[in-house]
Amino acid sequence: MNRRIVAALLLVLMLFACPALGENGQQKVFRAADAVPFAEGEETLDLYVAPLLGADCMVICVQGQTMMVDMGKARDYDTIMTVLNDLGITHIDVAFNTHPHDDHLGSMRKLLESVTVGRFITVFPENYSSRDTVQIATLRAAREAGVPVETLADGDVITLGDMTATVYRQTKYNATNPLSAMLMVCYGDSRLLLTADVIGSAQQLFADTHDLKADIFKFPHHGLNKVAAEFLSAIDPEYCFFTHGYANTKDSQAQMDKYGVDYDFATWGVIHLSTNGEYWIVDQALTEDGLRYTEKYR
Repeated sequence: MNRRIVAALLLVLMLFACPALGENGQQKVFRAADAVPFAEGEETLDLYVAPLLGADCMVICVQGQTMMVDMGKARDYDTIMTVLNDLGITHIDVAFNTHPHDDHLGSMRKLLESVTVGRFITVFPENYSSRDTVQIATLRAAREAGVPVETLADGDVITLGDMTATVYRQTKYNATNPLSAMLMVCYGDSRLLLTADVIGSAQQLFADTHDLKADIFKFPHHGLNKVAAEFLSAIDPEYCFFTHGYANTKDSQAQMDKYGVDYDFATWGVIHLSTNGEYWIVDQALTEDGLRYTEKYR
């Protein structure tokens, strides 16, 4: 029995015990093939997940404005530029870095040579330096390019059009990944939680202190570690995506299958999430490798 059938059966069995549905039990996330299209001309929020392996870069487009959340590794520059070019994007209004590891910030310096950026936002001290971090050099390059640098904290809100993105960050657990900033992206009644690389006890802390309920979430730390049960329960998602591939995320996949949460892998092709503020449509532009994988594993 393939994974999709197992997940569907589990969802039916767990519907009342652990429903991964919106309020009032209504489904909010649909595959493109199963969705009612949005009305012509209806405004939407669109998120594009770049097809990176073990690195994060996401682009949010809403009402003519663009926000980039993380910038992948240095070697991911060409892939990220392909995504931007395909979308016709030459200007980033907000570049938000969840944490300065090189798999979340590595391409930023080169991107500054190719696109204009309105604001660069970090949540870490400007002089923050630790293993595999590239913040100091990146902020220097941003300023040399004339880009204002801002530092935000837990509870601060970024607004683009009708979208709000609220920063969730804890400071109790003092390591770079747990110190990552999460973003709760809200558009109408739709909610999306971008979890950066928040791992370990920090997940429990967030579950205890923040409203995590979301229709969709990015699996933390590329899916390399399962999430805390309390954290997942607090999110109560219908769908998640991995900024990684199939092979290195099997334990996390098993966890999502158990809870009836549908998912995709960024390495299979650009993931596109779109919402009108009421429901989401999920689509993926599968690569040749992605097509082969889906034929084998779905």
